[in-house]
Amino acid sequence: MPPTPDPNLRVSNAERESIIARLHAATEEGRLELDEFADRSREAYAAKTYGELEHLLADLPNTTGQAAAPDTVTRADRRAVDAPAEIHLTPTASSVHRKGEWLVPRRINVRSKASSVKLDFRHAIIGTREVDIALNDMASSVEIILPDGAYADDNVDMLASSLSNLCEYKGMNGLRFNVTGKTKASSVKIRFERRFLWWRW
Repeated sequence: MPPTPDPNLRVSNAERESIIARLHAATEEGRLELDEFADRSREAYAAKTYGELEHLLADLPNTTGQAAAPDTVTRADRRAVDAPAEIHLTPTASSVHRKGEWLVPRRINVRSKASSVKLDFRHAIIGTREVDIALNDMASSVEIILPDGAYADDNVDMLASSLSNLCEYKGMNGLRFNVTGKTKASSVKIRFERRFLWWRW
């Protein structure tokens, strides 16, 4: 087995992806719950050194039954979550709500008219470091709920519209959401989970 890398060395994007692939495989095997996979994936994306990655696989075996380490994962395992590269949401006078443990693509195109769109990423399975959300909305409302540690950059052309981004960058190292496009007579809200006692929404 190759020697364990210096925990102070910087980790590469390919090595982060290999960790995500191993976590995903462990989830498919039933070793991890989906919420555990989501939490560990976010930590993997935020990690800067090998030392910050070690604990993510410490309780998981590799394909030989030995404890896995970042440098023992094969190239064949280096894959992200099995999600489409892009999806299109095109409601008219309708309501669209994506929530729970849904697979998130790299790009989401929202083209709505007189509709309500809610994208809830709190428990979603996300296999990329960034998610692009392209808006083209008329007389609609769009609500985007980000997971803890994520942040959003917005660059939206608005006409008679409003945009509230409560998840702007504040030194986070987590997932990045790029919200772009254009809106007309619409509202866009980007926020984190709201909490009161035991309620979460």
